[in-house]
Amino acid sequence: MAALAGAVIVQIAIAFVFGSMPGSARDRWIVSLTLVALLASSGGFVFWTVWQARALAVSPWVWMAIGLAGLLMRLPYFGASPMLEDDHFRYLLDGAMVANGFSPYALSPQDLLKGSDGAPVGLVAAGRHVIEAINFPDLRSVYPGTAQMLFALAHWVMPWDIEGIRLMVLSAEFVTALLIWHVLRASGQSLIGLVLYWCNPLLAFCLTGLAHFDAALVPAVFVALLAGWYGRAVGAGIALGLAVGVKLWPVLLAPLIARLFWPAGRAIALFVLGLGITSAILCAPLVLASLSPNAGLTAYAGGWSVNNAPFAWLSYAALHVIGPITGEQALRLLMAALGIVVSLLATSKRPDDLSLLFRSAALVAASVFYLSPAQFPWYAVWFLPLAIAGGGWVLPAATIGLPIYFLFFPLAAAGQRDIHGYGLAALHLVPVLMAGHLVRRSLRQGVAT
Repeated sequence: MAALAGAVIVQIAIAFVFGSMPGSARDRWIVSLTLVALLASSGGFVFWTVWQARALAVSPWVWMAIGLAGLLMRLPYFGASPMLEDDHFRYLLDGAMVANGFSPYALSPQDLLKGSDGAPVGLVAAGRHVIEAINFPDLRSVYPGTAQMLFALAHWVMPWDIEGIRLMVLSAEFVTALLIWHVLRASGQSLIGLVLYWCNPLLAFCLTGLAHFDAALVPAVFVALLAGWYGRAVGAGIALGLAVGVKLWPVLLAPLIARLFWPAGRAIALFVLGLGITSAILCAPLVLASLSPNAGLTAYAGGWSVNNAPFAWLSYAALHVIGPITGEQALRLLMAALGIVVSLLATSKRPDDLSLLFRSAALVAASVFYLSPAQFPWYAVWFLPLAIAGGGWVLPAATIGLPIYFLFFPLAAAGQRDIHGYGLAALHLVPVLMAGHLVRRSLRQGVAT
């Protein structure tokens, strides 16, 4: 109860104190250091408490407190401005474009403001305050079709308003919590692990608080895995395609799900057909738009790098050994190839129980995260719910260290971003390594984990 109360208080403090500050406040040391300390300490306290309580029975009253605490960790952000991030401005523009029948890939925000051919004058006039705030305004949208449909839905609910985005994100988080609960119960695991997601301080702050839309892919991934487990080939393919329509990487889960149907060739064909058609419909416009200049997807895949110190070290070596451009491209291709290898290795044996299926999926998702040149804290939602549903303890510890990302801002403002990129960013791996040691020690002592 103390851990839950502390997590709620931290979120309320962040929402009411930091949520009223201008975006430039993120460059101040006092702001970033305080934010890192609050998120890391409350996240560590929640993790340690759940670890200690992992074998205890939990009463209905405690479950009510857990549900209420998770809700109270998110509600204070409604009405607050997301101080540290600006991705939501792009969501709002894309949603307005789609809701009004325009392609979000046709023109960049810069083109819209300049009044280029095809720019919807009335829409630009209504949303100018949003469009002018978009980061990287020369790039066109990077988001696939499922995300675009949800952006449009948010626009229909609350036009040009971040609260519409937050409603979508909170809904996705709630559905994810229910799905984790279902998997834990169906696989006979302790339900207390749900707290590591629903009452996770970093995720509450980054998802509902900062309105990051990565939360929307998780329910689709869970449905795809569950549909595969219960033999629903078409449903699994469509659900995974919807997840790919939020972020492209879930396509790497296709071999794992297809393995569930082996050796039934017809079921595998139906799964591939459902995935292929759904993904093509949702992603083809983005892929085609990426063949022309100023495509957001091309820029992200070829240049983004943040909060991944090991990648920065390898990039530095590749630059000197191979060359500044070729070396970077080769390294990124190598990371992508390694992700594919992990995806295939996860299919070497058919999962014989539901928890193993989700652990295997978590392994693939975590490999995508840790091989990715960009390791934003909210990307932890890619693998955290899967790891929790699979009964894992090591990967959930990642959210304790990931707040170190926020120290990037004052360092970058001081012209010292390399201190973060090549040094401090490595610290977010420490809690994961410590959790791994904790689990191994418990296994040696014969304690159930």
